[in-house]
Amino acid sequence: MNVLINCKYKLASCLIAATLFPWQVSQAATDIDYIAAVVNDDVIMESELAMELTSVSRELERQQSIVAPADVLREKVLEQLILELLQLQAAERLGVAISETMLNNAMANIAKNNNLTLVQLHQAIVNDGQSIAGFREQIQRTMTIDEVGKIAVKRRINISEKEIDQYLASQQGAALSDTEYLLYHILISVSEQASELQQQVAQQKLNDVQQALTEDGDFSSLAITYSDANNALSGGSLGWRSLSQLPSLFSDTVAQMQVGDISQPLRNNSGYHIIKVADQRGLALQEADQTKANHILILNNEIRDAQASKALVDEIYERLQKGEEFYKLARSFSDDANTALKGGDMGWLNPGQLPDFMQSQLDILATGSTSAPFQGPAGWHILQVSDRQKKNVGENILRNKARDALYESKFAGEMENWMRELRNDAYIEIR
Repeated sequence: MNVLINCKYKLASCLIAATLFPWQVSQAATDIDYIAAVVNDDVIMESELAMELTSVSRELERQQSIVAPADVLREKVLEQLILELLQLQAAERLGVAISETMLNNAMANIAKNNNLTLVQLHQAIVNDGQSIAGFREQIQRTMTIDEVGKIAVKRRINISEKEIDQYLASQQGAALSDTEYLLYHILISVSEQASELQQQVAQQKLNDVQQALTEDGDFSSLAITYSDANNALSGGSLGWRSLSQLPSLFSDTVAQMQVGDISQPLRNNSGYHIIKVADQRGLALQEADQTKANHILILNNEIRDAQASKALVDEIYERLQKGEEFYKLARSFSDDANTALKGGDMGWLNPGQLPDFMQSQLDILATGSTSAPFQGPAGWHILQVSDRQKKNVGENILRNKARDALYESKFAGEMENWMRELRNDAYIEIR
């Protein structure tokens, strides 16, 4: 019995799934090979297509899915191979490379997520009819496609501070926060269908409450005296409530209020409502250890290959070791478009704000120290820690969550647009 391993693992913020299947074809199929498709300067061979068809068919059988007609399945699998090849070509142009260290970490994660040791994973791969080298090559291919997609699409997505503000003011944005508010409430009851006299009485009552509040009257005492709500005798206390626990009439207003604020009257069919935010707790008050960091990035690209990038980053590091200023070298050499002109200054960073491979380097650096060059998917990095502090970062974390949510909402659409452009700009001939 073949061993089928579910080997989902996390890479940055994404899940890459790889399933162990034999990639063999019969000897007869490999005696004479033909071109299935030409994609720019590369080709997809019939043998590659046959192997992928075998893998996809077995996966569909394993999932007990309805298998499409052979010609339809062949067309879809070939299209998928074409799109993958286009992405790999883009990765080569952008200098995206998966290092051995990153690949080894991915293999370790696959083993861990399947409750296996690395030795057991290797044995399962062999038992499933594959070579370890072939499996690693497929994982590296998948990781490369994932990375180039993220890099290419990230350049296409811009999220403004106004968009973040609007998102946080929405119900979706409110759901990001674990913040709870201690609220007090006064209700002046009058329906919209009330008589003119009843409305006049209610309006006078409302005026009295507002006048008392402007004269620093105690909210709870006024609630006991004037409020028509069931909680009047408890001083109008609503207790601790999250925004999601409030009607939209209240939540949209409370989201914009600070501790101690009292709302303007809010009108609905029940009457007039006045809300006070007495306190708040949760995410908005969260403290974190922030790090002020500087960054130099040396990208692999069409002009400078991986070997030249490594030589340059080593030279920069040597000059840093000899006492040259980080910010001067960052301005002169860094390919990080966001920080180069600022001398590599990344500002204050919250935990987890950087990709895992950078965060792990940042965490082990002492204040005032500089990392040795280390490799990422797109090139080489040097980090420097200039300061650390503990700060209330709840608002920053909330805004970063909103930014991430907006990014994710745009990512799929921009990925489709990028893939469509890749295909439209490519020379493709299906044989």
